[in-house]
Amino acid sequence: MAEAFGQFQYPTSPLATLASTAEREFLALAKIGRDGREIGMDRRDMLDLVQLDRRTDRILPNGYCLLPPTRSCDKGNACHGCDHFATDRTFLPDIQRQLAETQSLVATRQTRHTERYGEPMSRTNVWIEQRDAEIRSMQLEIVALEAQPADSTTVVRGAGVLGRTGYQGAAGASDSKGASLS
Repeated sequence: MAEAFGQFQYPTSPLATLASTAEREFLALAKIGRDGREIGMDRRDMLDLVQLDRRTDRILPNGYCLLPPTRSCDKGNACHGCDHFATDRTFLPDIQRQLAETQSLVATRQTRHTERYGEPMSRTNVWIEQRDAEIRSMQLEIVALEAQPADSTTVVRGAGVLGRTGYQGAAGASDSKGASLS
């Protein structure tokens, strides 16, 4: 609540004043990159990224969701193939573990399917297609992160996008066993 005095509104909370002043000043300033050029990103999106650590819904166990807070995601946990997914080298062991677990899950499901029906599950099965896309995306992220220096904190964004369904023929994409598809 704010108290009115004439036409000016005085906020009752000093923290509200501080937050609104900080936001206003941040948005008013031009954002200049390392090379001296203005950063071509929307200033509101940049403010949201700067405050990402306060948004626990955007912090993932293997990276960060850079989807603007005003938008919502309907993809569940399909982050690896999303261009709003960003990660850095500190998450490399987590992504490698997730890749191994997903590959193991696919192998287990294939074994059970073969035992039950006498033949392996078709690669065109929707479940297999989705797991293959996840695997390709994780493999591409791992390659991008391993290309970074060991002490790098550089964030890699959208490295797994080419692993999504429909990008299988793209250069550098591979199947679920790691074989190159190009």
